[in-house]
Amino acid sequence: MELTAYDLRQIRLIEKRLNLFECGKLNLFDLNYDLSGLLNALESVADSWIDDFQSETYTLEMILDCIEDRSIAKWQGNYKEDLLNAIYRLKNLTVSLLDEYLKKSDPKVVERAITESSNWFICPRCIDAWESDSLVAMVICPKCQCALHNPRTSNV
Repeated sequence: MELTAYDLRQIRLIEKRLNLFECGKLNLFDLNYDLSGLLNALESVADSWIDDFQSETYTLEMILDCIEDRSIAKWQGNYKEDLLNAIYRLKNLTVSLLDEYLKKSDPKVVERAITESSNWFICPRCIDAWESDSLVAMVICPKCQCALHNPRTSNV
């Protein structure tokens, strides 16, 4: 599967927003708003993935609506558990998409991470260094979020 650099950034933003919510640094309203905008901005992601992701965001929207109109007491089941399950499934969808992308060499990417030592990479774009034991075809710079070929693999 191939992602554009733009979509890769959007997926990474989705992942960050979900993590912020889990850490209590983002409220449900902002998470729901952000996920909707990021999802609508995707250009090259498969429709089936978007549909799966959207169905999970509907749970967030329904819980948010019930909280806002003060009818959450009428929620069938445990809304907190349903919310956490939806977040878990959204994170799994996001991580799976990223993992699938990183497994294969992307021919549109021309740059390769620089090997600093056995466990360190340097990004040729932003000169940031990070520790990684990754053996998949592609890596993502944690600072500038660009995808790079992994110098430990010979898939280029």
